[in-house]
Amino acid sequence: MRKYFLILIGLVLLCFTACSIDRGAGGDHGDKGAKASTEKANLKELYKLSDDLYIIVVDGVVNETRAIRNNGQIYIPYAIAKSLDTRFYYNSDEEQMIVTTPTDILYFWPDARQHTENGETISDDAPRLKVFDGRLYLAVSVFSEYADVGTRVITEPQRVVLYRNGVSFNTVQTNKDTAIRVGSSMQKEIVTELKAGETVIRTGNPENGYQPVATVDGLTGFVSQMDIGSEGKKVLQESTQVYKRITPVEHVHLIWHQMWAQQGAAELRAALQNTKGVNVVSPTWFDFKDVNGAITSFANASYVEEAHRQGLQVWALCSDFAADVKGYDVLSKTESRNNLANNIVNEVVRVGADGINLDFEFITKDSGPHYIQFIRELYLLCRQHNLTLSVDNFVPNAGKAQYRLSDQAAILDYVIFMAYDEHYKGSDAGAVASFPWVQMSVNNALAIVPKEKIVLGIPLYNRMWMTDAEGKLTLEDNSMAKHAETAKANAKGVWDDDLKQYYYEFTKGKDKNAVKYQIWLEDVTSLEYKLNLITEYNLAGYAGWKLGLESNDVWDLLNRY
Repeated sequence: MRKYFLILIGLVLLCFTACSIDRGAGGDHGDKGAKASTEKANLKELYKLSDDLYIIVVDGVVNETRAIRNNGQIYIPYAIAKSLDTRFYYNSDEEQMIVTTPTDILYFWPDARQHTENGETISDDAPRLKVFDGRLYLAVSVFSEYADVGTRVITEPQRVVLYRNGVSFNTVQTNKDTAIRVGSSMQKEIVTELKAGETVIRTGNPENGYQPVATVDGLTGFVSQMDIGSEGKKVLQESTQVYKRITPVEHVHLIWHQMWAQQGAAELRAALQNTKGVNVVSPTWFDFKDVNGAITSFANASYVEEAHRQGLQVWALCSDFAADVKGYDVLSKTESRNNLANNIVNEVVRVGADGINLDFEFITKDSGPHYIQFIRELYLLCRQHNLTLSVDNFVPNAGKAQYRLSDQAAILDYVIFMAYDEHYKGSDAGAVASFPWVQMSVNNALAIVPKEKIVLGIPLYNRMWMTDAEGKLTLEDNSMAKHAETAKANAKGVWDDDLKQYYYEFTKGKDKNAVKYQIWLEDVTSLEYKLNLITEYNLAGYAGWKLGLESNDVWDLLNRY
């Protein structure tokens, strides 16, 4: 019996040892006790490459699609090019691609053996834009020259390696000689060997004890976490596409001047008589006239002469408020877009103004890409004539993503945020611009736009809300002084320390005729809190809406900023 018992114990121990070995082969660092593979991976087979197919490695990650070699050119999908540099703008209706850089504009057409550069026709030995199996592809030669993307074509295996310039990538450094492998195990084949101290790009989260990485030249795979040490960040290449800025004033003190007819020197002189500290006036001169890019214009040379006599810049404003002209119809066509840009610039130059301010508030999701292309093209015209270019924007929010603030930030001299209309017709009653809302808007803007380009739009008006006995809500906009007078004549203001402004509420009438009035007052006290954000965050300045609605005591305050 004892003999059989000892045999049984031996069998259990043997089974336990075998099971332990089996678990070790597949667990965390399941390579313990296993022999590391020394086999080199055949990457051409691994990626199923033919002589005319290339891997595309984007920011250290192998893309699912392949580059194609054809007639001596290597092509990448246009969709990848566009995702890395939005200045590659393709209009499917017109079947043309436009590339707009800080200095040049180029036109390409699918399967054409020519393109244009700044209006000059250039012959090509092979198409720079081509269609394969119904998909649009772009020659790497064009992308590498004009994109703000580091681009390399490498053999063994054949690959196109793309890294966004100016982007800081997460890196890891090896602490010993090691290898990048095709999978997360030391038994996987070797992609390439690394020396101790080499830095590679970290491309994902660790798995099974291995870190996904890529070399700068686009070899990707996994390195054992036991073989890496310090982590860091690295910019592979600084941005090469730099837009020249025109900054004619040290700090922007802008006032918008709304008009419904042409005004000259006398009208401007009267409008400015009580102002202090303003250095830019932006008259609402232009709007769409038709879908072909024609504009209505109130531009006046004597107005500009008077502004210059008073030491002011004139940034002529163009809006998209024309009810019978849709922005998409103007901006989505190359000819009308060019007409619009030329018409605006020609008028500005004719009267001697100093810059252009765009106030397009009806940009839709489908017109967004065309709008940004218009800004790029207008920028080139502005540089030719030494004109400042600024754009008015809603405060950053997901519902206005089509305005593409990151693209604007790269191009424009100034990005102006209209930090007012927090509550508006159709919303609940509330402040025009409460301090927490404005501060949040500034912080959101700073996450996208450099501080030296941000101009804070401030309200120089008041809004009164009226709720009747049936609960119907209406509003009335008026000057700062007018609504302040109404508020103080009917109620005692209550300071709201959260909103940083005085609140007034009173009721007129009785029963069915009762109307509740509410005013969140904009005055020098509330404005000062908002203006302090300019100095706190070192912003470029302020823009006030609008001339003529401000109270007289505002100017001493604004003059300090």
